[in-house]
Amino acid sequence: MNKANPENELTSENLQQLKDENKRLRRAVDELAILNDLALAISGSLDSEKIMRSIISKSIRALEAEQGDITLIAEDELNPAQTLVRSMLSSSDRSPLHLNQNLLGWMQINKKPLMINDPENDDRFKRVKWDPSIKSVMSAPLMVRSKLTGILTVYNKRAESDGKFTESDKRLLSIIAAQSAQVVETARLHEEEEAYRFMLRELDLASDIQKKMLPAESPHIDRYAVAGTNVTAREVGGDYFDYIRMDEHRWALCLGDISGKGLPASLLMSNLQAILRGQTLHVVSPGEILKNANRQLFQSTSSEKFATLFLAILDTSKNTLHYSSAGHEFPFIFKNSENYERLSTGGLPLGIIDGQEYEEDIIELLVDDTLFVFSDGITDTINPNEEMLGEKQLTEFLINEVKNKTQPDDLIRKIVDTCLKHSQKEKLFDDITAIALRRNQ
Repeated sequence: MNKANPENELTSENLQQLKDENKRLRRAVDELAILNDLALAISGSLDSEKIMRSIISKSIRALEAEQGDITLIAEDELNPAQTLVRSMLSSSDRSPLHLNQNLLGWMQINKKPLMINDPENDDRFKRVKWDPSIKSVMSAPLMVRSKLTGILTVYNKRAESDGKFTESDKRLLSIIAAQSAQVVETARLHEEEEAYRFMLRELDLASDIQKKMLPAESPHIDRYAVAGTNVTAREVGGDYFDYIRMDEHRWALCLGDISGKGLPASLLMSNLQAILRGQTLHVVSPGEILKNANRQLFQSTSSEKFATLFLAILDTSKNTLHYSSAGHEFPFIFKNSENYERLSTGGLPLGIIDGQEYEEDIIELLVDDTLFVFSDGITDTINPNEEMLGEKQLTEFLINEVKNKTQPDDLIRKIVDTCLKHSQKEKLFDDITAIALRRNQ
């Protein structure tokens, strides 16, 4: 009978080592399979929500958890704990769990994986009130170029797995987070870029609509010349001007400036234009038109939104200008080359106080008299040294042009050129809008 060679016998210790190594290798193969499966699921997609749900789903299954979520961190210096997106999945019928704000703060400071198997007694989170349904939690940071962009979290190791996460679980979650971070960030940036492009298309459309709402050309008015312009500081602006024919002899000339800039101001501008065009069809008093417009704006806008407006009704049969101003820049009326008045009669800007009354006045227009109405974007034009054009330079410019009997269309063109020259091609601070009216006969 042959005796076995002692060198070939496996001791219980060696057998256990082989079992442990086999288990480790199987675990490594499983991890590679999980990561490969995850890579296939998220590669090629630019849908951030779909990508995040795939990552959470794979993490829940791989780590035998009940729920999971990804929280993206907002880029807000005033509120760094604010979240932009939270995507979550659950493998149970329980209510969705949410990332604890204290855990979020810990992750922003430490930026490393975190495992908690006894939340109530964890020394790192003393006096933190946890959701009673949270028995164990594990988080890993999503890092892109050393910056925390999000947090991957799984909750509650399932009971059949003893209910506690392990160091191997933490390592796997960390690997998943590291592999997923750039993919999630790329998808998010792509969506932001698409949203920005959509916004630009919307702004272009809004700009086209706004330009079509303003006069395309100056009207022909017997014995008078009139011209106007609007140069926006952004794609859309809040300044407004208009010529509205009321009857055979009367024209309403309007120029307004809406508070704020961009789309909100543009929308209020279009609302104001509709109100004025409706009012001038049956009301002939500038003060009454402004009173009605003020009431409608007050009722339809918030208190911080308002509009300044100058409204004049030109009567060519009487050669008179009947006007009122709602807190607008005082227009110039030149009676000759150097003598001018500022038209200040009126009241408060539109939309501030309900029931506001607006005073009005009438002036006679003689041959060669010139009216110039403008928005503060002209006087507020600044150069690279932050020096404004100012009313003094505007007044000197107007006196010189009126002395030379410059016609309104040339006067408007020259004032725009003056503003652009002063700004030295710097981006305009505010919209430039003006109307010039001259009696020629």
